[in-house]
Amino acid sequence: MRGLLASAVLLVAASNMASACQGKSDPALDDNFSKPDPGWPNSDNVTLTPQGLTVKPPINGSTWVVNGNYTMDGADLCVTVALPTALPNPANEDTVGDVGVVFWKRDNDDYYLAAISPDGIAAVSRSVDGQWTTIVDAINSPAIKTGAGAVNEIEVTTKGNAGTFYVNGTKITDFHGQAPPGGGPPGVYAESGPTITTWVFSKVQIYSYTP
Repeated sequence: MRGLLASAVLLVAASNMASACQGKSDPALDDNFSKPDPGWPNSDNVTLTPQGLTVKPPINGSTWVVNGNYTMDGADLCVTVALPTALPNPANEDTVGDVGVVFWKRDNDDYYLAAISPDGIAAVSRSVDGQWTTIVDAINSPAIKTGAGAVNEIEVTTKGNAGTFYVNGTKITDFHGQAPPGGGPPGVYAESGPTITTWVFSKVQIYSYTP
């Protein structure tokens, strides 16, 4: 769907196993949204609820949400997100949309995205001036949980211009890019297909990362 989407709404395979975020200690941010961090914005399609950060992107569009209180300079960003409780058949990037994390954000039109789709595809992309560039081609990963209501943990670690993408503790791929000074603010990203998709991020964690 990226490349065909309307402009994003501003607010905001490998099989190697790794420790999932919740296996680490002393997070800089450990937000389950019972008392949301003040760095998260509210808008017409982003709501902070006791269930989590709820995002409803526009039809055939996308929404990203970043928290300016933190950066991705030597950081481990990990989010827990649920697929919708009702899915079309087939359920994929075009019919439902992708979901993931935003990182290395320079400005509103220049940021990186690590995302998964409801049919088990993972990819890393970059938006520059509203145009998408592929950083890592689509990877079909059995680590991604599919099906209505499935919960996935999406994680990106960065150090300098290098990063690693994990899903549910399984390493998907390493990648390289162009990190902005300070690493840029971290955040979440979600899309809708022909109907509005509701995504619920129940947890966002950020840890210091030293490879």
